[in-house]
Amino acid sequence: MEFQTSQFYEYLDYPAKRKERINKLLNLLKEKGITLDSFIAKGYRGVVFKGLYRGKPVAVKVLRSDVEKENPLQKECEILNYLTNKLKSENPAPYPYLCTSEFIAMEFIEGLTFSKALENYDPYTVIKEALRSCYLLDKAGVQHSEIKGEKHLIFDGGRFRIIDFESAKFSDKPRNLLQFVGYHLIRNKEILKKLGIREKDLRLAIEIYKENKKDGFRLLNNFFP
Repeated sequence: MEFQTSQFYEYLDYPAKRKERINKLLNLLKEKGITLDSFIAKGYRGVVFKGLYRGKPVAVKVLRSDVEKENPLQKECEILNYLTNKLKSENPAPYPYLCTSEFIAMEFIEGLTFSKALENYDPYTVIKEALRSCYLLDKAGVQHSEIKGEKHLIFDGGRFRIIDFESAKFSDKPRNLLQFVGYHLIRNKEILKKLGIREKDLRLAIEIYKENKKDGFRLLNNFFP
């Protein structure tokens, strides 16, 4: 299956762009029933496409050609499957449809980033849902590691989904909620002022959260009715 029409196929073997590997991956994707529609982004370890799998939109993450250490896709797939089984319908992470050593095909999440969601929806609801998703990851024992970057927080209109788990890891003391509060609330003086929330009250709540997640989460929720 030669790539001839879409230049974005070259990203299948980024940055080397070897024709042999590109065609090999295209054949593998075709064999699995996956078609690629567009290129989305490139990260440190993988490149992401949007495609279709059995009529469903999927994000397809392909391993970069210059990754020299242990294959990160295998770890990411392990974490995504774990969260799916652990959190069931509450899971904020994408559902993994297919995992191979070359790519992961997962649920495609659409929505608005945190700051955009604050502009378009009730801010109390937006923040409450973001806190809940971070809390669920903490309870499951998974540290996302990039919560401070809001591009990984996607509000779909009802709840917050969290994407891109290539840097995630299992942890006895995950800090997803603490990172969210620190980077997206405490540092955002404008939103705190707008919502009438005092910084010292938030800091007290996260100190309680460090000792008892359930009590701290309950207290944080009280700020966002």
